[in-house]
This record gives sequence, C-alpha cells and structure tokens, in this order.
Amino acid sequence: MNRLRVFLAALVFVGLMSHAVWADVVPGDVINSTNYQKIEGLVPDYVLDWVKKGDLTMKIGKLNVDPKEYWPQVVKDNWKSNIGKYKISDNHTIVDAATGKPVRNIKGLPFPEPDPKDPKMPVMLMWNQKFLEYYVKGPTQYTLNWFSIGRRGLEKNFLLDSYMMQAEPNSEYDFLELSVFKSPMSVAGVGTLAFYCLDTTKEGLRFAYTPELRKIRRMAVRMAGSDTVMGFDSAPDDFWSGGERDALNMSNYRFIEEKDALVPYVCADPEKLVRASNGALQGGFSVSGRKLTMGYEDKNWKGAPWHLTNIIWVKSRVYVIESKDKSPNYNYGTVQGWVEKGTFVPSFKRNTDVNGKYWKGNYYCGVPMQSTDGKFKIIYKFGNVMVDSRRDHGSAYCDIFREGGLCYFEYNSINKNLFTRAGFEKFAK
Repeated sequence: MNRLRVFLAALVFVGLMSHAVWADVVPGDVINSTNYQKIEGLVPDYVLDWVKKGDLTMKIGKLNVDPKEYWPQVVKDNWKSNIGKYKISDNHTIVDAATGKPVRNIKGLPFPEPDPKDPKMPVMLMWNQKFLEYYVKGPTQYTLNWFSIGRRGLEKNFLLDSYMMQAEPNSEYDFLELSVFKSPMSVAGVGTLAFYCLDTTKEGLRFAYTPELRKIRRMAVRMAGSDTVMGFDSAPDDFWSGGERDALNMSNYRFIEEKDALVPYVCADPEKLVRASNGALQGGFSVSGRKLTMGYEDKNWKGAPWHLTNIIWVKSRVYVIESKDKSPNYNYGTVQGWVEKGTFVPSFKRNTDVNGKYWKGNYYCGVPMQSTDGKFKIIYKFGNVMVDSRRDHGSAYCDIFREGGLCYFEYNSINKNLFTRAGFEKFAK
C-alpha cells in the first residue's frame, strides 16, 4: 500500500511538473528554444517553429495603456451610431444596411463591433483596416525604412515617402495614395499614384513613374498584389492580413475562431506625437529617437538576423480569419490572418503557395501613440517582419522607427496637388 501511495504521489508530481512546463506566459518571461512549449497555441505554427529552432527569442511584456481608449475622436464620436448601420454586399462593398446601396463619406470605423456570427465578418475586419490606414488619422505622410536581410546580414535598405488622404466629397474616387522611393539613388524617384473606390465594382486609377523613362505610365489599378516589391520578401497584399487589398471582391473569406494570442508591440508606453509647424501631429524616430533593432545589429542576438530584437510580445485576443483568392494569376493559395480584437491591427499572416504548402510568415507590431496634450490617441501598425521559407530570407520593415523615419497625422495642410498627374510627375522628378 505504501509503495502504491508513493507511486501515485510520483505521478501527481510529474503531472504538476509537466503542467509547469506548459504553463502560460507572464510579463518578464523570455521565451526561446528551451521553453518554447509555453507559447504553443498562442502564436501561428511558423512563429513557434522559429522559436523552437532558435531563430526568434520573445520577451513577454504588457501594455501600459488601455486599448479601448486609444481611438481618434472621429472614431469615438461615431462608434455607437455606426453599429449595425452598414453591411457587406456580395461583392464585398460597404452598403447601407437599410437600403443595400453603396455608401460614401463614412465617419469613423464602419464596423466598430463586428459580429463573428456574420459570415461577412472577416471582410468587415479588412474594411476597418483600410479605414485605419486612410481615414481616421486624417491626411498622412510617412517616411518609411525597409531592410532586406539574408543569413549573412544586411543586403539593402530603402527609404520611401508615402502620402495618403481621403478624396474630396465631390470626387469620383474615395481615397488616394502616393508613394515614391527616396534612396538609394538606383531607385530614387520610382513611384506610384493611385485613386481607389469604396465600391469594389468601380475601377480606380493608377499611374507609375520611373526616372529612366522620364514619363508617367498609366497602369491597371488592380495589379497582382502577390508580386514582391523591389526584391523584398513582401508583396503589396502582405501589408495587411487579408487577400487582395486593391480588389476585395476577388477573395473569399472565412472566419475560423477567436482566441488568446501573443501579439508583438513596439513599446508598452505611448509613443509621443507633437504638433509640428505644418499643423500635423509628428512622430517616429525624428521625435522620440525610438529605433527598432534587427538581429544582425545586436551582438548578443543568437537568432535570425532579420528579426526585431527590442519589441515586446503582449497577451491579447485575436480573430483568426482565412482568405483564398479567385484569380488564376495570384501567387498565394490559402492565407491565414490574425487580427487583434478591439484594435483591428493585423498581428500575423501565414501565406501558402497555390498548392497549399507553407511559404511565407509575417508578424506586425502595434504601437500606442498619443499627442502631448492627450487629445489624439491611436494604436497603429508600424514595424513588421516577413520571412520567406523558400529563400531562408527575411525583410524587416522598421518604418518610422529608424533614422529619417517619421509620420504626420492630421496633416490638413498637405499639398493636395501631389494627388494629380502633374503634381505627381513634378514631385517624383
């Protein structure tokens, strides 16, 4: 009998020890290849694999802000009135819930509290991400840093300017975007100007300019968003968590689940935004000096050289969604996105090839940002990493958190002539 009791006690002890190994994470934990089991189920499979084989070490932290409070005033003012006001049509256009007709000039977020029971809920998440990008921050300007990194270290670093704004109410288009590369000299001046419509059945307009041609070429607005850009690992569609950004109607979406997750954040405390001389709220490296560090720069880093080493991973809730493109020319097969609940910021994206085999994995960093007077607050996406498993190669998009990086929100004095063919050509030159 005594031997039986000892045996049973030993089993209980082993069970407790096993549970301890698989325990949940807490702020202050450092997760690496020795204790990767602690994050199983909290991150996508490819992130778990990076940690397991030593490519990634995760520092667990917590936010010192309440995400529920971090919305611009236009979102807060229209939160309750927008609940149930809009729905998604069969072609993934936002329509009036009462009339079924396409709508324009939406204030705030169109779907502040999307219902997971609604089969169109994943598309609502994608529209919320578009509104975060183009609408709720007012006109914006970014100077962004992109890094291409191999196992031996840095290969190239590009700097680009990006401008975004909502179109004038009387325009046939709804939102406008201009992007031009600034450096290195080999690509300086290469840029695009695009005009998009909220109604997915309507065509937008896109122009491209290259210094070699010294002229503007009109291009299809619905270009293949799965083609990589300038030799980096991400394609245009990889800068959000869904399928085609410029042709929402070309992807089928499915909601998978809501779950606990560990999501990356640049910092725990709000990044400072100051009012610049042009009237806009300015932030980024130029204001705070905050710098995202990559593995190849950190002598103590033992992992892959493309990962960000000074971010934190925060326990949160996410929506997991799946998309599959209908275009025969699309490079990706099934795509899985993890979207943080409450902020609608993308957290992860898992891309397969057309045969369904895992190909690329991405993570995106959220950033709480606040003006010095406390009147403007937002949690936005700045800084992400894409890893191409076929090339064993990565790209780190440190965005505004490197030398030269900056953002302008509420940039109401932005030069609107930039968003014309003549203004774009002059600017690119």
